[in-house]
Amino acid sequence: MFKDVFLMHNSQKNVFILMSSVFLLACTNQQVSSQKFIQESGGEKKCQVNMQIERNAIPKTLHNMSLPEFGQGVIGWKTGPEGAKGRLNSIKKEDLKEIQDKGTSLEMIKEWQAFYENEVRRNPCNPTAPYRAELMKKIAELWEN
Repeated sequence: MFKDVFLMHNSQKNVFILMSSVFLLACTNQQVSSQKFIQESGGEKKCQVNMQIERNAIPKTLHNMSLPEFGQGVIGWKTGPEGAKGRLNSIKKEDLKEIQDKGTSLEMIKEWQAFYENEVRRNPCNPTAPYRAELMKKIAELWEN
């Protein structure tokens, strides 16, 4: 197909434009397919956002602070999946007093839990969401018991 197009366009300008279009198409395809992650086995698994599941509105934070400020400064989950997993594995009932003293309510914790549980279903490409969902669930359970 491209060979025929090249024969039809004999000026350098047209060929350059065609080559640019092909290059842009290749870049777009690469961008679309770049949402992949490597499994521990070394094989690639494509992951996709489930467009049939709507993303929940981002819940409120204390005093409208940013999510990193809230997550790291109030909940204590650090950054990335390792940080959330570390906090999930280490949080104890005694840690709740500090979270509560900063003004966090149980309702807020449950809203964030629901947000991240939905995000796990909607976007399996998000490696942090499962740990944050479990962390918020654990905080709610510790809070209620």
